[in-house]
This record gives sequence, structure tokens and C-alpha cells, in this order.
Amino acid sequence: MRCLQSSKPIKVSLAITLVAICAGAIFAQSGRRVRKTETAIPVPTPEATPAPSPTPKPEPTFTFIVGMEKFGDFSRVSLNAYSGVLRSCANRLDDSSLVKAEMTSREMSRADAIRQAKSENGAYVVWIQLRPNNFSGQTSVYDDANNVYVQYAVFAPGTAKQVTSGNTYPEAYRNARVRLPTSSTEGNYYLNQAARGAAERILDHFHLRLPSRLPASISNQ
Repeated sequence: MRCLQSSKPIKVSLAITLVAICAGAIFAQSGRRVRKTETAIPVPTPEATPAPSPTPKPEPTFTFIVGMEKFGDFSRVSLNAYSGVLRSCANRLDDSSLVKAEMTSREMSRADAIRQAKSENGAYVVWIQLRPNNFSGQTSVYDDANNVYVQYAVFAPGTAKQVTSGNTYPEAYRNARVRLPTSSTEGNYYLNQAARGAAERILDHFHLRLPSRLPASISNQ
């Protein structure tokens, strides 16, 4: 009887401990949150914007072959000055979207320009020459190499007929208050402007006039 009485408190203690363990487990399960599965929202992929097609350049209506006589009449002018005149004229002609200008660096006399024009099917030949700006119109050892003007002529393809010609003078592009220096690589600034003026007159003849790019003080004269 004494053994049974002493084991009874032990059983009660074990029962209480078991109940406490079960209660703690239930409490822990009730406090644990169930993690919800997150659903990813699809992000729409932006459509690629097609690049705009470049506007095609219109086909040229006129083709000009620009050549120059460099050693015929006034050989004392520097080669850089000759190159600057030739390049300035050709570039100004090529500013028009309706014009294709081709520059030839070889020596071209007036007779060469006429022969070139006769051999062409559709290209006009622009011939340029520098002339001494004096009363006689002939070169002299005493002439100033910078005192020259631009003479030009345009010959039609096939027939070599002269369709237009003229002269442009550097003095028309000078400003008495401003004297621009001459570049050793680009040539004489005022001769280059005169060459561009010749190109603009040629464009005028073919009704291809461009906005003037000369300085305001010059273009307003």
C-alpha cells in the first residue's frame, strides 16, 4: 500500500508534464504563419520602335566636272591658292541636292575643257582660271600674285557649247575694316570666296540658286 501511495504523485506529475508539452506544441503550431506563395505579375515587354528610314537623297539633275588651269597664264600664284579656289568652287556647287560636282586635280586648259565636254554624255565641264587684275590683262613680273580674279566658263556635254561664263573679283568680298589672314593650307580666303561666288552664278544660270553663305556684310552689298 505504501508503494502504491508513493507512485501516485509521480503519475500525476508525469501527466501534468505531458499536458504542458502538448499545450506548448499546440501553441507553437498556432503561432506559426503559413507563408503564402507570391504570384509574379508578368511585366509586358515593350515593343521595339522601328528606326525611321532615312530620306533618300534625290538623284542629281546636273553633274559638273570642275577643272582649273594652274600653270598657263599666272604661274606665280601658290599651289595652295589654286587648290583652295578649285575646292571652294566644287564644294559650293555640290551644296545643292540636285547637283553632283566632281573635281579634277589635273591641269586643265581651256582646250582640255572643251575636249572633255565633247566626250561627256551628261556632265557639264566647269573651267576656272586666275587672271591678273591689271589694265592690260596680261601677266607681268611686276604684278602682285594676290591681285588676281577668277574667270570661269561652263561647257555643255557633247557639243562643248559655252553656256555661261563670267568673272568674280576678290575685292567684292573684302571688308575694308576687317582683313582676314591667308591660310597656308586653305589658300587665299578672298579668292576662295570669289570662287564660291562663281559657283553661285553658275547655279543661278541653271535655276539652282542656294541661300547665300557669304558674310552678311558682303552678301548685303
